[in-house]
Amino acid sequence: MKHKLPFTMVEILLALGVCAIGICSIMVLFPIGANASRDAAMETYAANAADQMLNYLKYEITRNNSVNWNKYILDAPVTADTLDTTNPAINEPVPSYNMLSTTVWPNSMGIVANNVFRHQANKGVYQILSCRNATPAVNSPEVDFRAIMNVWRQQVPISGSLALQYKMAVQLNVEVSWPANLPYAARQKSHYVLEVFNPNFTP
Repeated sequence: MKHKLPFTMVEILLALGVCAIGICSIMVLFPIGANASRDAAMETYAANAADQMLNYLKYEITRNNSVNWNKYILDAPVTADTLDTTNPAINEPVPSYNMLSTTVWPNSMGIVANNVFRHQANKGVYQILSCRNATPAVNSPEVDFRAIMNVWRQQVPISGSLALQYKMAVQLNVEVSWPANLPYAARQKSHYVLEVFNPNFTP
């Protein structure tokens, strides 16, 4: 009768080493996948927030066109609601805004969303939150995602250096940058554009 030879210690160690290498290789992929999933979720949320803001602005500036187009878009008379012609991020404090201050971000913009807060002093600057609570406070500890939204206007380009006058059309720009607690230069950024034409314009 033949006797089966047992595995030697060397063979067992080699087998365990191969298994360990395989398990470690798989484990390394988990954080990469988790980070990619998180980044995709944040980009989706940023896109949804930008789309909401752009369509709100389009509705607002064309709602009562003879009044609101002048108020938001035309250079004169400039009002508190007139959008700037440059990205407000160039005026952002260093390293960043005080994200939790209810004085800096006093009220949620319920007309847009309960999780969008307008900056008190900087025109065209908003803080957007993602939170399990449907109506989060800006200083809520339950916030999962904070981003800064910058809104500004530009002329609609035609070709080369030519562009339509503001009384004819406007290009609305929204830039969402996150996470909000980092300095502006270190954040991820997404830029969204919507062109709106003045329905009441006559040459």
